[in-house]
Amino acid sequence: MPPYLLALRLGGRRVLVVGGGRVAQRRVPALLAAGARVVLVAPEVTPSLEDLASGDGDLTWLRRPYRKGDCDGAWLVQAVTDDAKVNGQVVAEA
Repeated sequence: MPPYLLALRLGGRRVLVVGGGRVAQRRVPALLAAGARVVLVAPEVTPSLEDLASGDGDLTWLRRPYRKGDCDGAWLVQAVTDDAKVNGQVVAEA
């Protein structure tokens, strides 16, 4: 599998993405292509992310806001919401 754009080998690794907007829409497919097991936390997502989540792939969508503890077990975390407070909480936990 090709590495993710950070040159990280993500095959089989749990990656948490918090946020379901356009930034997540750009990043999630690349993470999946790199072999990551992506957990997406967001109450709502773009239509293309919803399509990805409905497939049989390695994307799990938790349809809810971020909660403390969501970073547990994640090898890589990306905070990509449009809410600076939530992004700060994710960064602090990660």
